[in-house]
Amino acid sequence: MARGPILSVPQPVQTNPDQLRWGIVTTVKAPLRKVAEFVAYHLDLGADRIHVHLDTPSPTIAQRLAHPKVRYTQCDDAYWHGKSNRARSTHQMRQVFNATRMYRMIKLDWLAHIDVDEFILTREPLRNLLAGVDPNCTHVAMQPVEMMKSPPGLHHFKRYATVDERAVVYPRFGPLIRGGFIGTGSPKVIARRGLPDIRFGIHALRLRGDIVRGAGTLPGVELGHAHAPDFDTFERHMTYRLAHGSYQDRKGQPNPRGHLIRALIEDPDPDALRAFHSEMCVPTPARLDLLAAHDMLRTERLDLDAKVARYFGKLED
Repeated sequence: MARGPILSVPQPVQTNPDQLRWGIVTTVKAPLRKVAEFVAYHLDLGADRIHVHLDTPSPTIAQRLAHPKVRYTQCDDAYWHGKSNRARSTHQMRQVFNATRMYRMIKLDWLAHIDVDEFILTREPLRNLLAGVDPNCTHVAMQPVEMMKSPPGLHHFKRYATVDERAVVYPRFGPLIRGGFIGTGSPKVIARRGLPDIRFGIHALRLRGDIVRGAGTLPGVELGHAHAPDFDTFERHMTYRLAHGSYQDRKGQPNPRGHLIRALIEDPDPDALRAFHSEMCVPTPARLDLLAAHDMLRTERLDLDAKVARYFGKLED
């Protein structure tokens, strides 16, 4: 049986979509273009406020991507002065500290905690969907869909796969990878404001260490995760993720994805790692057909270049 509290929501809550305000908090370590894509996409989605914490301080990003609805925080020594060493110790701890701090300061109705490589996918205005959430629901969970290598203009995302589906869609490596994802299969949260004593985790709300239960859902909303859609991105981030990120062993427990990736790195076949990424992330026509047949395919036109140009003009190379 699931454990953890179900919290009461302070009433009244905002149910008028014309008055409802929602926003995002994120902690980023990314180049200017990636930050611009994330910010522009979510401004276009209707975010009323985007709080960007620059884990690697960058006045250039804050100045070049300035916008009335965006707030940048330089996470430099001055920012961390007087805060606990634990809060600063790892990038995960910095993420949850920044998100929780902002949650307690916001004047919004809802706040999402997501990463710079994640995009909220919805074909309905998000504020309308949030306005329709049960007034007694504290938070909603967005299930991830993983971005595959995509042609210009279109972005293909795959949904989480069952054991049987993995064996069919990804016959070589799928049985070894939970959900068929090379990144996380855990949801991210949009929380209603005003919940006393809660803190953001990476994938959940927490109250004094316990996961808050009772998450709702939003129809048609999924979280598009651009974890490593192309092989260059996968290879570039692999070492860090094995040591500190989503591929590392935790609390003495081996990470199955990390274990497999290390084995492929050591494989005598120089193409072993690329073969793994290709099966999991390259949308061949046959694989797209299989994904669609199992209702595991979502295709969206994100128009990131156009949205960046709309909000920030032409970016310098």
